Amino acid sequence: MKTTTLSRTLIATALIASFGLAGCKKNAPDGQMSDSAAAEARKDSATLGSALDDTGITAKLKSRLASDTRIEGADLSVETNNGVVTLSGTAKASAVKEAAEELARTVDGVKGVDNRIAAPTALDTFVNGADTATENAGDAITDTVITTKLKAALIADATTKGTAINVTTTDGRVTLSGQVASGAEREKAISIATRTDGVKKVEAGDLKVASRS
Repeated sequence: MKTTTLSRTLIATALIASFGLAGCKKNAPDGQMSDSAAAEARKDSATLGSALDDTGITAKLKSRLASDTRIEGADLSVETNNGVVTLSGTAKASAVKEAAEELARTVDGVKGVDNRIAAPTALDTFVNGADTATENAGDAITDTVITTKLKAALIADATTKGTAINVTTTDGRVTLSGQVASGAEREKAISIATRTDGVKKVEAGDLKVASRS
């Protein structure tokens, strides 16, 4: 939908302008190589000694990942070559990806981290939330339109042209209430409501026929 696309664009622009974080990477801790250098580092251990050290780093990190509640539910893999840890797999949130990298950098002997974990960014999460809000707003507008159309149809109809029928709509479900002059008027009101575009269900238990004195 054009509205949703526009909303996504405006939100993304606003966030990038506010935080200035798009495409930025944090600096590596002192003593560790940069992210770009870690990404380009060779993916095989140079010597037997390096391989043994790398195995120890991988084992320690896997143990820490398994015991950290922040990482629960993530499907992660760890590989270490020449002291450079490569993290891969998927996580449900960027915070999980960041926590895994944080743990990796605290393991003795780690020279750098190549974080390849796939996770939604904070911007993605915000935009998805905005999309949900937009969709919910769309539902509310649809309910308002249904109510307006139905009230107009009831007033225009020769049988139900009175204004004593109350109409409320929630998620496409119409509730009719109030008092009508006859059973025929009540049935006609229900029939009109049922035929109105967008109506999923009609409830008329509170639409009563006036008693004759």
